[in-house]
Amino acid sequence: MAGLRTAARAICDLARSVFQGKRKVIPSERVINEFFKYGSQYYVAGRYGMFAGLMPVAGNVHHHAIEMLLKGTLSSTMDLDELKTKLRHRLPRIWREFKKQATDPTLTKFDKVIRELNKFEDIRYPDNLLRRGASLLFDITKAGASQSFVSGVSVPQYRLCLEDIDELVEMIFRIANRNPAAFLGFMKDEARQVLRQDNQYFTS
Repeated sequence: MAGLRTAARAICDLARSVFQGKRKVIPSERVINEFFKYGSQYYVAGRYGMFAGLMPVAGNVHHHAIEMLLKGTLSSTMDLDELKTKLRHRLPRIWREFKKQATDPTLTKFDKVIRELNKFEDIRYPDNLLRRGASLLFDITKAGASQSFVSGVSVPQYRLCLEDIDELVEMIFRIANRNPAAFLGFMKDEARQVLRQDNQYFTS
C-alpha cells in the first residue's frame, strides 16, 4: 500500500504544480506515460510475487498494476482530479469507465478477472483475513486453473491466474496504443526473466 500511495502522490504532485498563480497544464502524454511506468513495474513485481508464492501480497500488487494501467488509458479523457475523486481505487468502477471509453464488446471476457482481482482489495490489510479467514489459490496457467478447485470451504475464496493477468495487461497496452517495450524493455536481466517466464504475451 505504501508503494501505491507513493505512486499516487508522484502523479498527483504533477497536477499541483503552480506557476505564477495558475495551475500548470500537464501534457496528457506525460501523464499517460507516468501511469504506465508505475503500472508496468507493479506488473513485473506481481509476477515475481506469484512465482515466489507471496500470497496474498502478489494479488494486491497486481491490483495496483491493473489500476495504474487502466487509469493511464483513462487519463487521455479524464484529468487527475477526476481519476482520484471519481474512481479512487475502485477497480470495477475504473474497469467500467475503461470499457466505455474503449467501446469494444469483447472486453467483457475480462470481467471475471477484474472481479477476482478486486477481491484482494478486501485483504489489503490483514483485518478482514483475520476476522473471516481466507482460501487463497494462485495458478500460473489457465490450464492449471481449470483443474484446481477448493470445495467444502466456508471462508472467502481468493483466486488468481497469472495467464489471465498477462492477457489483460497485453490488451490494455494495445487499447492504449502504448509500446510495451518502452516500459518493459529497460529492466535488469532478473526482471526480464520474471517477465518472460511462462508468459506467452510478452516474450521479448
